[in-house]
Amino acid sequence: MLCIIALFHLPTIIILTIHFGMPCYCNPVFHDKVQSTYKSGSNPIVDLTKQLLHGQFKQIFENDSRILLDNRDKHMIARLENVSNEHVPRDCMDIQLMGHNKTGIYMIYPTGTMGFSVRCDMDTDGGSWTVLQRRFDGSVNFARGWTEYQVGFGNMEGEFWLGNQQIHMLTSQGWYELRIDMRRTNMHRFYAKYNVFSVASLNDRYRLIVDGFSGTGGDSLYVHSGYSFSTIDSDSDSFSGNCALAYQGGWWYSACHWSNLNGVYGSQQYGTGLNWYTTTGYYESLSFTEMKTRRWVSK
Repeated sequence: MLCIIALFHLPTIIILTIHFGMPCYCNPVFHDKVQSTYKSGSNPIVDLTKQLLHGQFKQIFENDSRILLDNRDKHMIARLENVSNEHVPRDCMDIQLMGHNKTGIYMIYPTGTMGFSVRCDMDTDGGSWTVLQRRFDGSVNFARGWTEYQVGFGNMEGEFWLGNQQIHMLTSQGWYELRIDMRRTNMHRFYAKYNVFSVASLNDRYRLIVDGFSGTGGDSLYVHSGYSFSTIDSDSDSFSGNCALAYQGGWWYSACHWSNLNGVYGSQQYGTGLNWYTTTGYYESLSFTEMKTRRWVSK
């Protein structure tokens, strides 16, 4: 809102413009016109007010309207972003909370991503698991390079690796746990579970952190915690050679491994198969593996 105060101190008239919520200022812009209008005998206040309403006041009103619209738009955008974030699934836990209880392929939108497809396991241990790796028939070659492990490969209806970047984006959203379901060639099933699971960013070469083991097949992953990811063409391990090249997989090799779940399917050569050392040793290769993660606390 606006008002004007005319201070009569003949032979001059000074106009004070008050813009509510803003400091009052003296407006001498029409000083000369006021002088001439006053001397001509017409009503100076009426004439001056008309000029102001069509001139300076009009500009002020336009500025006010623009500010109000800008603020309204920003507020609406913020509201829309909040609503969007509340209803866009970040992982398979959100998918299940939205009422989808069937294991299958879904789109998720982890923070900072444009979204990607994942396989959700809604059957195991209460469901809500986002599957990271799946092997059961040897149809996909896992002896691949850094870039392929970074972006992911395979078919989510079959065998696949989700991708190191996707796994990082998932686990950076909160506190996640890891579950690995495995099956031996004699059909014996077992699992390993870790209450703490995270994969660091590319800058840290997707370093693995796991802790808090429980399960039925022994802990063959903890010795890899703290190590960065290695592939046949990119060596991050602490061995003098390249563990990934020697054992034909991509993994968080130390020097070299107690587990090699991305090794050569069905291989009975020392250390090259899908080994889980505390159960299989280094010569037996697992017939089924599925790595999956689930959020239990959001950041």
